[in-house]
Amino acid sequence: MERLLKIFNKFSLIVFAAVVIIAAYSTIVYRSSYKYIAVIGIIISAAAAFFLGKLEKKLSYISVCQYRRITAAFCLLLFASQILTAFLADLTPKNDLAYLCAGAKNLILGNDIYSGIPSYHNDYFEVYPNNHLLFSVIYMLYKTEYVISGNITDFLPTAVNTLGLTLSYFMMCRCAELVHSPSKAMICAIRGMLFTPMITYSLFFYTDSMAMPIIMCALYSYLKYRKTNRMIILILCGALIGTAYKMKGSAIILLIAIILDMALNREKIRNYISTALPCLIMCKLIAAICLRLLKISAAQLKEKAFPLIHWIMMSADGRGGYNSEDFLFTQSLPSEGRNHAIFSRLTYKLKEQGFFGFLNHIAEKIAYTWQNFTFMAGYYHNGDFQSNVFYAASFLCHFTVLFSILGSLINSSGSKKDTVVFRLCLVGICIFLLIWEARCRYLVSFFPIFMLI
Repeated sequence: MERLLKIFNKFSLIVFAAVVIIAAYSTIVYRSSYKYIAVIGIIISAAAAFFLGKLEKKLSYISVCQYRRITAAFCLLLFASQILTAFLADLTPKNDLAYLCAGAKNLILGNDIYSGIPSYHNDYFEVYPNNHLLFSVIYMLYKTEYVISGNITDFLPTAVNTLGLTLSYFMMCRCAELVHSPSKAMICAIRGMLFTPMITYSLFFYTDSMAMPIIMCALYSYLKYRKTNRMIILILCGALIGTAYKMKGSAIILLIAIILDMALNREKIRNYISTALPCLIMCKLIAAICLRLLKISAAQLKEKAFPLIHWIMMSADGRGGYNSEDFLFTQSLPSEGRNHAIFSRLTYKLKEQGFFGFLNHIAEKIAYTWQNFTFMAGYYHNGDFQSNVFYAASFLCHFTVLFSILGSLINSSGSKKDTVVFRLCLVGICIFLLIWEARCRYLVSFFPIFMLI
């Protein structure tokens, strides 16, 4: 067992080291407007990460009670920063979030659900079932405000999202307390405060931030189960993962990580069932409720929903992000024979690139996913976060966190069983985003877990 854990720790170190190196190299080479600043920033970030590692020894005197008081103060500071951001910044929902908000308003006001949505997305809710749960949440919040005040604004979704981000940080701190000494847990808490989306995403109530508190509560439940062996907590964990999956599909990585961690610990078969079965039941239940709300039949969903292979095909060249040509290609296909046509397009892309072209694509995809240190904050907030000061602060925070995680992987022996699940999640999301459609914000919901490594 110990040998297997050490091998996996080396593997996770190699994977994440490659990610950090490619992200740093790409930032230096391709962001030519401030190439030398980027070099200096990366050096400063590495030094700051080294300082965090040394700080752990200096904090060895901290008790659990002191740790809890300090992290409670951090939560209050974070929440105050989020409230300030919500007041000072501006958000006009864009892209998918705009379609969800428009659809929810239309449903409440008795209009056609696709009123105001671009014509090429007139079957959006059939095509993208992955956004059904978020749509339902936004609908309920809008409906609540409409019944009380007669108005529909983004106040309640923003408030719920902000509370969810603070809860995510709080649960991260509680998870750190379960698996680390108070001094090591404090370093995790400090790293968490450096993760800028905890503040900049306070207004952006999309799946990435909305899934984060559910994922962190599920992780906490699993770690708590490891301490108590109470089956009811494991069942709760499975149900939470199922809910998180319906909010953000990548949450399935946590389930896989937990299953693998249980296998390493030679858990009984009933424990796997107690995790997977509630997850499946919750997925089915939420899907049924959302389809009923949207008045979509199972037959409609089967006919129009994009198959999973679409996102693999779409991300198989270039930077691996959204591609409108691939979207229109899949949309134009009849349901019969759709998978075969998409697979043919995928194989064509791979053959056209060749082996070295594919390696270059993988490097581009990693850079596109990991190098964006603002996590598109300026894009989603109408330019509120585009000052040089914000860019510099985000740059240092992002790369300090990346180097700090890398340092934790290097210093870890791989034998501490309680923390293996974190590294499994890290490797899982790295591999997942090499296969799936990539974008920097897809990392957001998992980043609090990385802080715990």
